[in-house]
Amino acid sequence: MKIVSVDKLAWRKDHPTGSLSFKYLLSGDDAAPDNFVLLLARQETDFATSRHRHNFDQFRYPLRGDMNVGKGVRLREGHLGYFTEGAIYGPQDDQLGNMPPGEPMHVTLQFGGATGYGYLSPDRLRAIRDELRKDGEFVDVIYRRNDGRTQGGLEAVWERAFGRKLEYPKPRYDAPIIMNPESFPWVADGDNRQVAYRNLGSFTERGIWAETRRLSGDVHWTSRDDHARRLLFILSGTGECGGEAIGQYSAIQIERGEKADIFAADDVEILLFGLPPVVRSTETAAAA
Repeated sequence: MKIVSVDKLAWRKDHPTGSLSFKYLLSGDDAAPDNFVLLLARQETDFATSRHRHNFDQFRYPLRGDMNVGKGVRLREGHLGYFTEGAIYGPQDDQLGNMPPGEPMHVTLQFGGATGYGYLSPDRLRAIRDELRKDGEFVDVIYRRNDGRTQGGLEAVWERAFGRKLEYPKPRYDAPIIMNPESFPWVADGDNRQVAYRNLGSFTERGIWAETRRLSGDVHWTSRDDHARRLLFILSGTGECGGEAIGQYSAIQIERGEKADIFAADDVEILLFGLPPVVRSTETAAAA
């Protein structure tokens, strides 16, 4: 189990556009198909990108301010968006407007999707970008070589990392899926009325899921799942986990079969992601 306090992490201005700063909360194994990163992002300037896609999955949850995810679709503050691998979204155009730099903030989970292409860790991504800058430059989400040829930035990095052409998986869904947690009822967790959850959805053949949990004051809750890794992000409240203090924007990583006992000193609300292992489909296995 890993427990991270956001206050102990530094902001890194680490986005290709230069418009976002990140705090990297939790990450997985760079060589594994289920690699992931859970990060906190804040917007420093006006932010815009062209239409693009990724070969990994994403969840995004705006904490302060809305996000424009393209074609008139906005991901509102407090709503959750799921972006499946291979699906095109954007263009994004988020102006600061009346919000000061650094005020718009969201939590994002990026992770290897069901296809099994994996996910490049921030450290490896950063190192390969530096290599590629010797032969060109990154402009927005595009990589422009010194000879004038252009390529998607992710494609250029991925191909340098793996030594082969990036192939995008067939998108499981055509567009981002937007969930409003307030539209879901709280359901009591068994007989314990002080613990309730909202099941926001389960996606793809991998069965990844998202939920919110509410612990209503001075209560213990035990999280255990023998099949899936769980990533918890504390939206509000204070308490303890594994003998360590937790508070707003703390993050907890719990592996398969591992148990985490959480004590809520006051009302605690949690955003929880379930990540079962990536299992190759029969079609993928036959082609291998």
